[in-house]
Amino acid sequence: SKGFHVLQRVSILEITAVEVGVVAIKGLFSGRYLAMNKKGRLYASSYNAECEFVERIHELGYNTYASRLYRTRLWYVSVNGKGRPRRGFKTRRTQKSSLFLPRVLDHKDHEMVTLLQGAAGLRRRQSRPPGRTTQP
Repeated sequence: SKGFHVLQRVSILEITAVEVGVVAIKGLFSGRYLAMNKKGRLYASSYNAECEFVERIHELGYNTYASRLYRTRLWYVSVNGKGRPRRGFKTRRTQKSSLFLPRVLDHKDHEMVTLLQGAAGLRRRQSRPPGRTTQP
């Protein structure tokens, strides 16, 4: 397996439910969301419809993330062996490069995040999740 377990600023992602089965993926330090455009390219953006992904939990706990906006094309978030994004049209649900193993940060990880935030001079911003809000 070419997977790795290194906690770096760019590797810390926050996955937020937008609605049942749909998530938005945000870089904790950049504050930008992962998005996929109509050509299947991954990019970072402020929140928009291209930032919504259908999350599927597969055997052994692996997850896949398919573009919600372009769901008829079955394009998945995928990263090659060098950590570079792959274009959506080159991806399949069963490819290793499309399988992710999310994990909850443990106590030591939270301490590391706090240290990284301090080193970068960042404060954790209070932001609302991108989910739809309802009026009481």
